[in-house]
Amino acid sequence: MPVVALPTGRVKDACLDIIEGSGMPAKKLRNAGRNLVVDEGDYRYILGKPSDIPTLVSQGLADLALVGNDVTEESGVELVELIDTGRGRCFMAIAGTPAAAERFNGHSGTLTGLRVASKYERIARRTFESWGAHVKILHLNGSVELAPALGLVDCIFDIVQTGGTLKANGLVVLRRTAEVSLRLVANPGALQLRWESLRGAVNAVRKFVIGG
Repeated sequence: MPVVALPTGRVKDACLDIIEGSGMPAKKLRNAGRNLVVDEGDYRYILGKPSDIPTLVSQGLADLALVGNDVTEESGVELVELIDTGRGRCFMAIAGTPAAAERFNGHSGTLTGLRVASKYERIARRTFESWGAHVKILHLNGSVELAPALGLVDCIFDIVQTGGTLKANGLVVLRRTAEVSLRLVANPGALQLRWESLRGAVNAVRKFVIGG
């Protein structure tokens, strides 16, 4: 029985569309309510917070998962990325007040010393270091858009969908850094030991993505 981990939250519906579009059973999954484990047909689905999905896969509790590449990169967990589904698209960016834009128009040295709020501490630090800039990261799990307005930081590093929340808080995108989408990932050990039982699901997702 292939075990597939799926994130709750904003990308859940996109994940369900992929599951259904790939021909996997999803009727019970659509109506899971508060159930976090759903057995349906030949599959078992595990629902969890996005940040927990890489751990569920790496620890062998799930063979496959749909998860944003922002989440897997921030986790630092080594998984095998099989397919970029192209669904749930958004992007990672540095945002701040228009006044902060001047520091992003010059040499990377002008970025050193910036105070940056983000829940993506690992990715944010790596991004700035790749530009030769050393910054102070303030870890915030939510409402990062408030931090610049309150004078807590100079800018934020976060995912952006429509930009509406940024605009509502007087912020603009200062630099777009990476594209984000839902990826089908796998446990390396499961691929080696259970490929025959997982191949059908992987190929079904690939066919759906190509055809969709």
